[in-house]
Amino acid sequence: MAGWRHLSTALVDDTKGDGFVRDHWRLLQPLRVAAGWRIDISSLYAVDPSPETMEWFYGSVLISGNDHHSRLSFDARWEPEGDPEGCYTVDFLRLPRPRKGTGNAVRGPDEVEFIGTWTTRSRPELVAVLESFMFTRTPPENIACPEPEPPAAGPDAV
Repeated sequence: MAGWRHLSTALVDDTKGDGFVRDHWRLLQPLRVAAGWRIDISSLYAVDPSPETMEWFYGSVLISGNDHHSRLSFDARWEPEGDPEGCYTVDFLRLPRPRKGTGNAVRGPDEVEFIGTWTTRSRPELVAVLESFMFTRTPPENIACPEPEPPAAGPDAV
């Protein structure tokens, strides 16, 4: 197949032979997206992690989505970045309500509610959890919830 090269599990167009993959979008991971959800970042490819494919797993976020109505959001990444022995890590969040009269939410770190983090090494399991979260608006059962912050020490604290 002149002009085509094998990249992980798919054939992609490299007709100029310069190594630049023009049809990389064909390798994006298919995902069912519920009504009202928007995918803001889509760099999750249908490629499983290995030492040969780690180039596909760099970036602070592989896929990110949010639903303006429910204010729910998710960000998925590979950690540690570049390590084939790492795992997919998903943060689930609730975004702040829009400020009155502006329609814009203030996105300060104290205004975003962190729901929890979930991890897996399985891309199919990651896809199933993201799809379920978008359709049911319920995070996975085995999510790691944030630890409550200790109360601030008052003036009488020793």
